[in-house]
Amino acid sequence: MPVKIKGNEYSTVAERLNSVHDDHDYISITTEIVDETQEYITIKANVSIHNDSFEQIYSGHAREYFEFRNRDSVNFAFALENAETSAIGRALASAGYGGKKFASAEEMSRIEAKTKARESQIPHGSAPLLQVVEDARQQADISVDQLKKKSQNLFGTNDIRALSGVQLKRIANEISNGKN
Repeated sequence: MPVKIKGNEYSTVAERLNSVHDDHDYISITTEIVDETQEYITIKANVSIHNDSFEQIYSGHAREYFEFRNRDSVNFAFALENAETSAIGRALASAGYGGKKFASAEEMSRIEAKTKARESQIPHGSAPLLQVVEDARQQADISVDQLKKKSQNLFGTNDIRALSGVQLKRIANEISNGKN
């Protein structure tokens, strides 16, 4: 039974799995870690639906941020599992097993926790400076990849969120002054 969140109905991943199993005799699901940093983990899931003469493969990706401050948060210890569940749910939605919404009930119920996990990784004083860098990037019309490359060249890391306040000010100034 779909879960109602903020006035919208979302199917759980378990419901999606049950539906695909009801409709098909043979399916397979594979998952893999495609990116993992100190801040987050990204999972790719493939759902393969096997029919008599062909196989259809549907993919989904999900990223979960590790919670560093709140030990009661599920992402303090289970970010990998949450990302995997979300990726499977998204792959199933790609296969048409999502109900009216692409996001799963599990994903939507964790929005606040995801936001808090992400915020727990940002040094408190850096958030405004990160926004200054983002505003400069958009104003200069450079891509996120170009910004990461610039950070790598200047500071030896492409992780903008790992930069100090001084480094954030420098990169924002260089972008604003056209030193792309």
